[in-house]
Amino acid sequence: MKSQDIHFTQFYASPLTINPALTGVFDGDWRVSGIYRNQWGAIGGYPFKTFSFGWDRPIRIYTEQFNVGIVVLNDQSGVVNLTTNRFYGNFSYLKKKGRHMVAIGIQPGYVTEGYDINKYTFNDQFDLGNTNNMFNREILTEKFKNSIAFFDVNAGLMWNYRISRAVTLQFGYTLFHINRPNRSFRNVKSDTTEFGMRNVIQLGAVIALGEKTRFKPNILDVYEKGASELLAGGNIEQDINNPVFKSVYAGAMFRYGWKPSKDSIIKAGTFDASSVIVGVKWKNFDLGFSYDINVSALKNATNMRGAWEVSLIYISRNTKPTKIKIPCDRL
Repeated sequence: MKSQDIHFTQFYASPLTINPALTGVFDGDWRVSGIYRNQWGAIGGYPFKTFSFGWDRPIRIYTEQFNVGIVVLNDQSGVVNLTTNRFYGNFSYLKKKGRHMVAIGIQPGYVTEGYDINKYTFNDQFDLGNTNNMFNREILTEKFKNSIAFFDVNAGLMWNYRISRAVTLQFGYTLFHINRPNRSFRNVKSDTTEFGMRNVIQLGAVIALGEKTRFKPNILDVYEKGASELLAGGNIEQDINNPVFKSVYAGAMFRYGWKPSKDSIIKAGTFDASSVIVGVKWKNFDLGFSYDINVSALKNATNMRGAWEVSLIYISRNTKPTKIKIPCDRL
């Protein structure tokens, strides 16, 4: 059984799933983030559906900042309904000094996977004596598990640098599946059944184009088991004069296959998909929508229809006092 690792087009809107070092990196008391992705619905009518929910908050102890969070992911894939549930705890430490901000984080978790074995057919089940159905589901010589569970560990680091009042840069690196958990439904262990350590490099920036306009480029480079891909694009964000709505944004993202896996029909050095992105910020909410247009070799099967995503982030207001009051008794 083969499948793709969980990924999002709006990866910047799901910070806790892309890098545990991004836990607590926001201006507020706590944050809730959610994202839903629906992909490959045009192929066979069985879309890949992925949902992620995250919550995090900073814990400030004197001049030190620690951050904690939780992440829950659910992914359902294909006709056999391969279902993956991931539960992670995020822990990070953040340090600010001058124009620099550095964070390091770890993300241990527990993963369960299962599927509907009755929707599979195996060579052993081919039965010429069965006139009603050539595949006899009662025959199965190989032993398969319906579900498995394993522990997973990810870790990452982040560096934020404010070049000037107009430009801020961010760099992140994450190493997923450090313990290389085994993902086999047949009690076997090999390089094929073990997760590869997934290397992820993230680059982002906020560039002021005026008092009310910003350009936010984002790049994500992923490498795992010899396969790699690049997501690159950005959004233009415009502030608006409205008592409720703060700003609107729009942009694009491009997915490029540097080196696909051996089993992929996508050729190396080709574009996989182009995405359009729109969003709005109102009060403490950030709502984004993206749609992928498939331009790879699969476009004949998908009619160029790819995935769509909806993301929503809520950040509570910051109640951290800006001034420190020292009580003084008067005689």
